[in-house]
Amino acid sequence: MRRHHPRTRVTSCRRGQALVEFAMVVPLLLMLLLGVYEFARAWNVYEVLTDAAREGARRAVVDDGTVTEDQVKSAIIAAGQRAAITISTDRITVTDFHTGRGNETVVRVEYDYELDWVGAFIGLATGSRTITMVSTFAMRQE
Repeated sequence: MRRHHPRTRVTSCRRGQALVEFAMVVPLLLMLLLGVYEFARAWNVYEVLTDAAREGARRAVVDDGTVTEDQVKSAIIAAGQRAAITISTDRITVTDFHTGRGNETVVRVEYDYELDWVGAFIGLATGSRTITMVSTFAMRQE
């Protein structure tokens, strides 16, 4: 007759406990990892928007009377396209354009960024998976 040793039974229960703990922790770690990735990508898009607004403002303030507002917007759109971001012309605002030396020209760029992984959870709370990113840059005219 074979007798079960009490330690054998405890060890098998501990193995099951570790498996259950692992199954509970892995989804949380995966969500954390995906959240870090998603917000890093959003930060990258925001930096591209800031660079595009800066480039547009620089183009607008250079002392060249032939530069038009459409050329400034084209420079902003081209800066976004280099990073595979499509910026709409109606989301670009250029104020105080060609008002004279020493005055500030302000360029504002808006972009709706859709969150992929984290957006599903944010969408449950807010009803929308997109966030509107706004970058404003001001330069004095030369």
